[in-house]
Amino acid sequence: MRCRPSCAAAAPPAILFGSIQLWLNRRQAQYFAMKSELLQQFQAPALNKWLTGNPSFLLEPQHQDAAIIFIDLSGFTALSETIEIGAGLALLKDFHTLVDDEVESHGGIITSFLGDGAMILFGLPAATEDDARKAAHCSVTLCNRVAQWIDSLPPAIATRTGFKVGAHYGPIVASRLGGSYQHITATGDTVNVASRLMEVAATESAALALSDDLLRQAGPASALFESGTLTGPSETLIRGRSRPLSVWLWRNDQRGSFSPPIPRSGGF
Repeated sequence: MRCRPSCAAAAPPAILFGSIQLWLNRRQAQYFAMKSELLQQFQAPALNKWLTGNPSFLLEPQHQDAAIIFIDLSGFTALSETIEIGAGLALLKDFHTLVDDEVESHGGIITSFLGDGAMILFGLPAATEDDARKAAHCSVTLCNRVAQWIDSLPPAIATRTGFKVGAHYGPIVASRLGGSYQHITATGDTVNVASRLMEVAATESAALALSDDLLRQAGPASALFESGTLTGPSETLIRGRSRPLSVWLWRNDQRGSFSPPIPRSGGF
Protein backbone atom coordinates (compact mmCIF):
# COMPACT_ATOMS: atom_id res chain seq x y z
CA MET A 1 0.00 0.00 0.00
CA ARG A 2 1.34 3.40 -0.96
CA CYS A 3 1.86 5.79 2.00
CA ARG A 4 -0.12 9.03 1.83
CA PRO A 5 1.75 12.38 1.94
CA SER A 6 0.47 13.04 5.50
CA CYS A 7 2.08 9.77 6.68
CA ALA A 8 5.42 10.72 5.15
CA ALA A 9 5.24 14.15 6.68
CA ALA A 10 4.71 12.66 10.14
CA ALA A 11 7.88 10.55 9.96
CA PRO A 12 10.49 13.32 10.51
CA PRO A 13 8.85 14.63 13.74
CA ALA A 14 8.74 11.08 15.12
CA ILE A 15 12.41 10.58 14.35
CA LEU A 16 13.21 13.98 15.87
CA PHE A 17 11.26 13.11 19.03
CA GLY A 18 13.14 9.82 19.36
CA SER A 19 16.49 11.57 18.94
CA ILE A 20 15.61 14.15 21.60
CA GLN A 21 14.45 11.42 23.98
CA LEU A 22 17.69 9.50 23.45
CA TRP A 23 19.73 12.66 24.09
CA LEU A 24 17.75 13.37 27.28
CA ASN A 25 18.27 9.82 28.52
CA ARG A 26 22.00 10.11 27.96
CA ARG A 27 22.15 13.45 29.77
CA GLN A 28 20.17 11.96 32.65
CA ALA A 29 22.54 8.99 32.87
CA GLN A 30 25.53 11.36 32.86
CA TYR A 31 23.91 13.44 35.61
CA PHE A 32 23.30 10.46 37.88
CA ALA A 33 26.81 9.11 37.21
CA MET A 34 28.29 12.50 38.13
CA LYS A 35 26.07 12.70 41.22
CA SER A 36 27.10 9.22 42.31
CA GLU A 37 30.79 10.04 41.83
CA LEU A 38 30.37 13.24 43.83
CA LEU A 39 28.60 11.46 46.70
CA GLN A 40 31.39 8.89 46.87
CA GLN A 41 33.76 11.70 47.79
CA PHE A 42 31.78 12.27 51.00
CA GLN A 43 31.35 8.70 52.17
CA ALA A 44 33.57 5.62 52.34
CA PRO A 45 33.33 3.50 49.15
CA ALA A 46 32.51 0.34 51.15
CA LEU A 47 29.59 2.07 52.82
CA ASN A 48 28.37 3.60 49.55
CA LYS A 49 28.23 0.15 47.98
CA TRP A 50 26.52 -1.30 51.04
CA LEU A 51 23.94 1.49 51.26
CA THR A 52 23.07 1.07 47.58
CA GLY A 53 21.97 -2.51 48.22
CA ASN A 54 20.72 -1.87 51.77
CA PRO A 55 19.09 1.58 51.87
CA SER A 56 17.68 0.93 55.37
CA PHE A 57 21.13 0.21 56.80
CA LEU A 58 21.44 1.63 60.34
CA LEU A 59 18.02 3.25 60.34
CA GLU A 60 17.90 1.48 63.68
CA PRO A 61 21.05 1.75 65.87
CA GLN A 62 23.22 -1.36 65.78
CA HIS A 63 25.05 -2.66 68.87
CA GLN A 64 28.27 -4.51 68.08
CA ASP A 65 32.00 -4.77 68.78
CA ALA A 66 34.41 -2.71 66.71
CA ALA A 67 37.95 -1.34 66.64
CA ILE A 68 38.30 2.44 66.84
CA ILE A 69 41.40 4.48 65.95
CA PHE A 70 41.95 8.18 66.45
CA ILE A 71 44.88 10.02 64.90
CA ASP A 72 45.72 13.67 65.42
CA LEU A 73 48.48 16.01 64.34
CA SER A 74 50.25 17.67 67.27
CA GLY A 75 51.39 21.26 67.11
CA PHE A 76 49.33 22.06 64.02
CA THR A 77 47.17 24.70 65.71
CA ALA A 78 50.20 26.72 66.80
CA LEU A 79 51.87 26.12 63.44
CA SER A 80 48.85 27.37 61.48
CA GLU A 81 49.15 30.74 63.23
CA THR A 82 52.55 31.34 61.67
CA ILE A 83 52.12 30.05 58.11
CA GLU A 84 49.88 31.14 55.25
CA ILE A 85 46.33 29.78 55.14
CA GLY A 86 47.00 28.14 51.79
CA ALA A 87 50.07 26.36 53.13
CA GLY A 88 48.11 25.12 56.14
CA LEU A 89 45.31 23.79 53.95
CA ALA A 90 47.83 22.05 51.71
CA LEU A 91 49.34 20.31 54.73
CA LEU A 92 45.93 19.15 55.92
CA LYS A 93 45.01 17.91 52.45
CA ASP A 94 48.21 15.87 52.21
CA PHE A 95 47.64 14.46 55.71
CA HIS A 96 44.00 13.56 55.00
CA THR A 97 44.94 11.90 51.71
CA LEU A 98 47.62 9.82 53.44
CA VAL A 99 45.21 8.70 56.17
CA ASP A 100 42.47 7.95 53.65
CA ASP A 101 44.79 5.77 51.54
CA GLU A 102 46.00 3.74 54.52
CA VAL A 103 42.56 3.22 56.02
CA GLU A 104 40.97 2.14 52.76
CA SER A 105 43.83 -0.26 51.98
CA HIS A 106 43.26 -2.00 55.34
CA GLY A 107 39.49 -2.27 54.98
CA GLY A 108 38.47 0.40 57.49
CA ILE A 109 36.33 3.49 57.12
CA ILE A 110 36.88 7.09 58.16
CA THR A 111 33.74 8.20 59.96
CA SER A 112 34.95 11.79 60.06
CA PHE A 113 37.90 14.12 59.60
CA LEU A 114 38.01 16.40 62.62
CA GLY A 115 40.20 19.31 61.59
CA ASP A 116 43.74 18.00 61.91
CA GLY A 117 42.62 14.54 63.04
CA ALA A 118 40.45 11.61 62.03
CA MET A 119 38.21 8.97 63.57
CA ILE A 120 38.60 5.52 61.98
CA LEU A 121 36.37 2.49 62.44
CA PHE A 122 36.89 -1.20 61.69
CA GLY A 123 33.62 -3.14 61.90
CA LEU A 124 31.29 -1.60 59.32
CA PRO A 125 29.34 -2.31 57.24
CA ALA A 126 29.57 -5.66 59.08
CA ALA A 127 31.71 -6.81 62.00
CA THR A 128 34.31 -9.53 61.31
CA GLU A 129 36.80 -11.52 63.37
CA ASP A 130 39.66 -9.64 61.66
CA ASP A 131 38.60 -6.12 62.63
CA ALA A 132 41.07 -5.78 65.52
CA ARG A 133 43.95 -7.33 63.55
CA LYS A 134 43.29 -4.99 60.62
CA ALA A 135 43.09 -2.03 62.98
CA ALA A 136 46.41 -2.99 64.59
CA HIS A 137 48.09 -3.22 61.18
CA CYS A 138 46.56 0.07 60.10
CA SER A 139 47.75 1.76 63.30
CA VAL A 140 51.35 0.67 62.68
CA THR A 141 51.42 1.67 59.01
CA LEU A 142 49.76 5.00 59.82
CA CYS A 143 52.45 5.74 62.40
CA ASN A 144 55.21 4.85 59.95
CA ARG A 145 53.80 6.77 57.00
CA VAL A 146 52.90 9.89 58.96
CA ALA A 147 56.38 9.94 60.53
CA GLN A 148 57.93 9.68 57.06
CA TRP A 149 55.64 12.39 55.73
CA ILE A 150 56.57 14.75 58.58
CA ASP A 151 60.27 14.06 57.94
CA SER A 152 59.75 15.09 54.30
CA LEU A 153 58.38 18.53 55.27
CA PRO A 154 60.59 21.63 55.42
CA PRO A 155 62.59 21.63 58.68
CA ALA A 156 60.82 24.75 59.97
CA ILE A 157 57.53 22.82 59.82
CA ALA A 158 58.73 19.28 60.58
CA THR A 159 60.39 20.26 63.86
CA ARG A 160 57.12 21.74 65.11
CA THR A 161 54.85 18.93 64.01
CA GLY A 162 54.13 15.57 65.58
CA PHE A 163 51.24 13.15 65.81
CA LYS A 164 49.55 10.80 68.23
CA VAL A 165 47.39 7.71 67.76
CA GLY A 166 44.97 6.01 70.14
CA ALA A 167 43.28 2.65 69.49
CA HIS A 168 40.74 0.58 71.41
CA TYR A 169 38.41 -2.37 70.83
CA GLY A 170 35.02 -2.95 72.41
CA PRO A 171 31.26 -2.40 72.15
CA ILE A 172 29.91 0.51 70.12
CA VAL A 173 26.58 1.74 68.86
CA ALA A 174 26.67 2.29 65.09
CA SER A 175 23.96 4.61 63.83
CA ARG A 176 22.95 7.41 61.54
CA LEU A 177 23.15 10.85 63.08
CA GLY A 178 21.85 14.15 61.84
CA GLY A 179 18.60 15.60 60.58
CA SER A 180 17.97 16.14 56.89
CA TYR A 181 21.63 15.38 56.20
CA GLN A 182 22.78 12.23 57.93
CA HIS A 183 26.13 10.59 58.43
CA ILE A 184 27.14 7.21 59.77
CA THR A 185 29.17 7.10 62.95
CA ALA A 186 29.83 5.20 66.16
CA THR A 187 29.29 6.23 69.76
CA GLY A 188 29.93 4.75 73.19
CA ASP A 189 32.65 4.31 75.78
CA THR A 190 34.93 2.52 73.32
CA VAL A 191 35.02 5.62 71.13
CA ASN A 192 35.71 7.90 74.09
CA VAL A 193 38.53 5.70 75.37
CA ALA A 194 40.20 5.52 71.94
CA SER A 195 40.24 9.32 71.73
CA ARG A 196 41.64 9.68 75.26
CA LEU A 197 44.41 7.19 74.50
CA MET A 198 45.92 9.79 72.18
CA GLU A 199 46.61 11.88 75.27
CA VAL A 200 48.42 8.93 76.83
CA ALA A 201 50.54 8.51 73.70
CA ALA A 202 51.49 12.20 73.77
CA THR A 203 52.30 12.20 77.49
CA GLU A 204 54.50 9.11 77.13
CA SER A 205 56.19 10.36 73.91
CA ALA A 206 54.92 7.30 72.06
CA ALA A 207 53.48 7.18 68.56
CA LEU A 208 50.62 4.90 69.60
CA ALA A 209 48.76 4.05 72.80
CA LEU A 210 46.41 1.08 72.56
CA SER A 211 44.29 -0.90 74.95
CA ASP A 212 45.00 -4.42 76.09
CA ASP A 213 41.54 -5.28 74.71
CA LEU A 214 42.65 -4.41 71.18
CA LEU A 215 45.98 -6.19 71.50
CA ARG A 216 44.41 -9.42 72.76
CA GLN A 217 41.70 -9.32 70.10
CA ALA A 218 44.27 -8.67 67.34
CA GLY A 219 46.22 -11.77 68.41
CA PRO A 220 49.92 -12.63 68.68
CA ALA A 221 50.42 -12.46 64.92
CA SER A 222 49.43 -8.80 64.63
CA ALA A 223 51.70 -6.16 63.11
CA LEU A 224 52.29 -4.67 66.55
CA PHE A 225 54.77 -7.46 67.27
CA GLU A 226 56.52 -7.33 63.90
CA SER A 227 58.22 -3.92 64.13
CA GLY A 228 58.93 -1.15 66.57
CA THR A 229 58.91 -1.55 70.34
CA LEU A 230 55.81 -2.56 72.28
CA THR A 231 55.85 -1.98 76.03
CA GLY A 232 53.26 -2.66 78.71
CA PRO A 233 50.73 -3.21 79.86
CA SER A 234 50.46 -0.55 82.52
CA GLU A 235 47.36 0.38 84.49
CA THR A 236 46.66 3.91 83.31
CA LEU A 237 44.05 6.42 84.37
CA ILE A 238 42.09 7.71 81.39
CA ARG A 239 40.59 11.17 81.58
CA GLY A 240 36.89 10.93 82.30
CA ARG A 241 37.06 7.36 83.67
CA SER A 242 37.14 6.35 87.32
CA ARG A 243 38.93 3.03 86.80
CA PRO A 244 42.34 2.52 85.17
CA LEU A 245 42.78 0.79 81.83
CA SER A 246 45.50 -1.65 80.77
CA VAL A 247 47.45 0.25 78.14
CA TRP A 248 50.31 -0.66 75.79
CA LEU A 249 52.67 1.80 74.12
CA TRP A 250 54.15 1.32 70.65
CA ARG A 251 57.16 3.20 69.33
CA ASN A 252 58.86 2.97 65.96
CA ASP A 253 62.61 2.47 66.41
CA GLN A 254 63.28 3.49 62.80
CA ARG A 255 61.62 6.89 62.81
CA GLY A 256 64.84 8.80 62.02
CA SER A 257 64.63 12.53 62.66
CA PHE A 258 60.98 12.40 63.63
CA SER A 259 60.29 14.44 66.76
CA PRO A 260 58.14 12.95 69.54
CA PRO A 261 54.50 14.08 69.59
CA ILE A 262 53.96 17.44 71.23
CA PRO A 263 51.23 17.43 73.93
CA ARG A 264 48.55 20.06 73.55
CA SER A 265 45.40 21.02 75.36
CA GLY A 266 41.95 20.23 74.03
CA GLY A 267 41.35 17.22 71.82
CA PHE A 268 38.44 15.15 70.69
